[in-house]
Amino acid sequence: MKIIGPRSKKAIFIVIGAIVALMALVIILISPIAKYLIEKYDEKYTGRQIETGWVYVNPFTGYIHISNLKIYESRNRGGFMKDDSIFFTAKGLSVNFAMLKFLSKTIEISEITLNQPRGIVIQNKKEFNFFDLIKKFTPDKADKTPSKIHFDILNIKISAGEFYYREKSIPINYFITKVDLESAGKRWNADTIGVKFSLFPGTGSGDMNGDFTINFKTGDYRYAVLAHKFGLNIIEQYLKDLTNHGSFSANLDADMEVSGNFADQENMNGSGMLAINDFHFGKNPATDYASFDKLALTIIKINPKNHQYLFDSVSLSHPFVLYERYDYLDNVQAIFGKNGVNIANAAADPAFKANPR
Repeated sequence: MKIIGPRSKKAIFIVIGAIVALMALVIILISPIAKYLIEKYDEKYTGRQIETGWVYVNPFTGYIHISNLKIYESRNRGGFMKDDSIFFTAKGLSVNFAMLKFLSKTIEISEITLNQPRGIVIQNKKEFNFFDLIKKFTPDKADKTPSKIHFDILNIKISAGEFYYREKSIPINYFITKVDLESAGKRWNADTIGVKFSLFPGTGSGDMNGDFTINFKTGDYRYAVLAHKFGLNIIEQYLKDLTNHGSFSANLDADMEVSGNFADQENMNGSGMLAINDFHFGKNPATDYASFDKLALTIIKINPKNHQYLFDSVSLSHPFVLYERYDYLDNVQAIFGKNGVNIANAAADPAFKANPR
């Protein structure tokens, strides 16, 4: 057995040290270069201005981390926001690439994590503020040659997210918070993706969690949702488009399982429990025209396509209705307009037709 001498050991240590130093130097240099390239060519390749905090890239392990990511609205957004408005932010974005998969012509993100993301979806009639991104990254339909490069995205995680929805024509301003999402992801040769989620309303009470599965090839879907006293105050914002005045409040309990197909909306099977609690609708928060403590439905099966509506029970607790007659109209017409004119006008409005409720 040959023993390595002191000189050989020293040479080995020097070589190892040189390799480690070279790797460290590459990482130190490539990280600021990556930050520079992202912020220099952002609008060229995405149509959006992008800013980052510090960027860490390890080309040897395939790990990338971007802190304080900011993506701004498109400059050609067509009337959504100002140029300096933020479309999406994240406290941190971490991505792991499976480097060995590149040898088999497969780009595989083995793990992707978004920490404290904040996104804003804006709708203006039929237009959304993300349509430009869809157009930018949609492949040219003229090129029908199958790609020889495969793409996998696995182990997706979103932590403590906050997402806003703003509709300009009605208007609507709603958001959800504490959004946590996990998914095993999707491989290039798989058709199905499954996701688990939990969230809270931005204002009001309650929480919601569940899971859903989508088959992109067939269009089949399945979801299960569990809601506890989830606030429905977003409905009051929609009512403002239909009423002269009035207030609304309620919350939702739900334990539902639904399956169906996106191509056939009536081909749906649903079962479970739905309950609307603490319902109040009236002139103002102090004066109710209609209210009840709880409307609960226990559903055995709902299938519109086969005209199946099977309920185990329906119960309504402490209903209250107040009807007032005035000289020329009643309290219902005072809110919705004489003969429901507010509803008719809203239905005829192009903005309503673009956003049917």
